[in-house]
Amino acid sequence: MIDPDIVKEDEMELLLKDIFSLYDYDFTQYSKASLKRRLNRICMIDKFTSFAELRYKLNNDASYLPRFIEEITVNVTEMFRDPHFYKTLRDHILPVLGTHPFIRIWVAGCSTGEEAYSLAILLQEANLYHKSLLYATDINPGVLDKASKGIFPKNTLAQYEENYALSGGKKTLHPIMYLAMIW
Repeated sequence: MIDPDIVKEDEMELLLKDIFSLYDYDFTQYSKASLKRRLNRICMIDKFTSFAELRYKLNNDASYLPRFIEEITVNVTEMFRDPHFYKTLRDHILPVLGTHPFIRIWVAGCSTGEEAYSLAILLQEANLYHKSLLYATDINPGVLDKASKGIFPKNTLAQYEENYALSGGKKTLHPIMYLAMIW
């Protein structure tokens, strides 16, 4: 394993500039501490003997970029993850949006899609789904593929149900999830 102190901040900055210059991906706003941990982890998993070896690989092998992105991105998601946010959205924002002829919502960094599906459920319950278009994007193709399938682990349903209820939901997610996932 690479010593965490080997990944120096100035080297990280050079790597981020390389990635932006070569591939047009900008990771400069990521937390430096988190980025350093993830870079160290990818070096360990992919058996790079030095940080320079990782940088060389990214600079000279474009086919490695998807692997890098898969490891470097933070994929945190959960249905109705912040129930207070969804309650505010349900009670205050959607009624205003409902006065418009068409609604477009973009979920940037959607990971495996739980937030996008949560929004679809809220739109369905507010009778706004029919005039809405949801965009869900992520730079990580692996999680985006999972999002497009709309299949989530059964063991997460209890937490999702609790979050949904705390967000003001009055039904059970079982049939609602089916309706939201047909989009």
